[in-house]
Amino acid sequence: FFSKKEINSETAFALEKWGVEKPRPIEDILKETPKVDICLVDHQQTSQMNPSIDCEQVVGVIDHHALQSKTLVTDKPIYIDIRPWGSMSTIIAHTFLTHKRRPSKAIAGMLLCAILSDTLNLLGPTTTDWDRLLVAVLADIAEVGDIQLLASQQFKAKSKDLAHLSAVGLVNGDQKSFSYSASGFQGEIGFAVVETTDDDIIMERIEE
Repeated sequence: FFSKKEINSETAFALEKWGVEKPRPIEDILKETPKVDICLVDHQQTSQMNPSIDCEQVVGVIDHHALQSKTLVTDKPIYIDIRPWGSMSTIIAHTFLTHKRRPSKAIAGMLLCAILSDTLNLLGPTTTDWDRLLVAVLADIAEVGDIQLLASQQFKAKSKDLAHLSAVGLVNGDQKSFSYSASGFQGEIGFAVVETTDDDIIMERIEE
């Protein structure tokens, strides 16, 4: 599910590329079915959860991030699949295969785009052999002959969003906050990441 805020240009590119309809906002789903079970993907910090989600509704987590400050706490056991791989979508793709299920061309394409995004086209420092293997498998299922071309088209679409974001939007777009208590300091520190293949879009606005 998506939140009511607009999807970014990279996600819009992937949806259009693979002919996938934009999912309904999670807020609308929860209005219709308030007690629906929810599995968190690509995050497990309460600070990153959609505020409309009640922690008691969470029945699973699929993620590839470290367990740090503000990690979800539950009253009952839930499904957890956290692996030190480059992308959460690599985990989902691997789960398809271990369950002997072949994803559709569209799903394979969406997962492929997600892995390329997370791993910066398999060049990021968190990239693993599992990411490389599953990219090859998904590309075959999705009938992608040129992975480099797909990645370049996708990153070009992503850069469009950055050019139109405010300085605050850039800094807060992918931010994680952590609570610290040490000698001389007690409070929260936020770390934000901006990923782009076009450095000029960011560097031209450094004064902001």
